Amino acid sequence: MKRILVTGAAGFVGRHALAALSAGTGAADRILGIGRGRPAVLPERVAYETVDLLDEAALHASVAAFRPTDVLHLAAMASVQQSADAPGETWRVNLVGLLNLAEAVARSAPGAGFLFVSSGEVYGRAFLAGRPLTEAAVPDPQGPYARSKWFGEAILRDLLAKAEVRLVILRPFNQIGAGQDERFVVPSFAGQIARIEAGLVPPVLAVGNLAAERDFLPVGDVVRAYVDLIGRGATIRDGSVFNIASGQPRSIASVLADLRRHARVRFEVEVAADRMRPSEIPTASGDVFQLRMATGWVPRMDWDEALVEVLVHARKTIEHATAGQSSV
Repeated sequence: MKRILVTGAAGFVGRHALAALSAGTGAADRILGIGRGRPAVLPERVAYETVDLLDEAALHASVAAFRPTDVLHLAAMASVQQSADAPGETWRVNLVGLLNLAEAVARSAPGAGFLFVSSGEVYGRAFLAGRPLTEAAVPDPQGPYARSKWFGEAILRDLLAKAEVRLVILRPFNQIGAGQDERFVVPSFAGQIARIEAGLVPPVLAVGNLAAERDFLPVGDVVRAYVDLIGRGATIRDGSVFNIASGQPRSIASVLADLRRHARVRFEVEVAADRMRPSEIPTASGDVFQLRMATGWVPRMDWDEALVEVLVHARKTIEHATAGQSSV
C-alpha cells in the first residue's frame, strides 16, 4: 500500500495531480494533499490538510503522522515573471520550504521516494544549442525561478544522500490546462479572448514576443508521467533525472493562431511593451528518451482539445464573474 504525499496540492498542477493519482493508483493506496489553500473539490480517496511548508513544526507533524512512501513536491512560486518581480519571496518559498520538507521526510519517512518537480527552465542558456536538450545538458539557469529550481536540485542531492530516501528529479517544460493562472501565456490569451467575446473590452488582444518557440504539453500528460513514475517505485534509480516535454517546440504566434480558430469573434493583435519579456532564448524544447525508456510514457492528449478546454474555462470564469457583479 502506498501513502502518497502531494505538496502544492491546491495549485494548478496540484489539482490535476490529485485527480490523476486518484484514478491511477490502487484502491488501498492513500493520498494526502497539503498546501496553503484548499481545493474546491477533492477526488475520491484524497485527503487534504492546510499546511504551509514554511511552518516547520506543522509540516514535520503532518509528515510524521502520514509517513509517506512517496512524495510529489509541487509547491513553488511557479511563474517566471512573478519570481522576477519578487526574487526574495521566490528563494524563500522555493528553497526554505523545500529544505523543511526534505528534512521532515528524511526524519519521518525513511525508504520513501522523493519526486522533486524542478523545471525545464533550469537549462537556460543551454537552449542556445538550438536542439531539444537531454538531461545530460549542463544547466545554465537564468532568473530567480530557474536558479531556485537548480539550487533545489543541489540541496536535495546533498541532504538526501545519506538518508534512506530515493530522489527523482523531474524537469517539466511549459504546461497548459484549465485553471492555469493568466500570468502564463496561453491562459492570458484565452482570458483576453473570453473578455472580448463577452464585450467587456475592445476587440484587441495584447501580446508580447510571438516569435519565441516553447515546448508545450497539456497538464494531463505531465501528471500522468508523475503517476507512472510513482507507480514504478524503487525500480526508478536513485538520483534519476527526467525531462517531461513534447520535444516539438511551438511558436507563440502559432499558439495564438490555434486559439484564434476557436474564438467566437474577430480581434486585432497589438504588441504591448509591458508584455515583451527580456529573453535571449529563441527556442526551448526537451528530449524525453530517458522517460520513455523508463516508463513507456509518450504524450497522448490532443493539443487542440487542450486549447479548447483552456478557452472554455476562461469563458466560464468570465461568465461567473460578470454574473456575480450583476447580482450585487
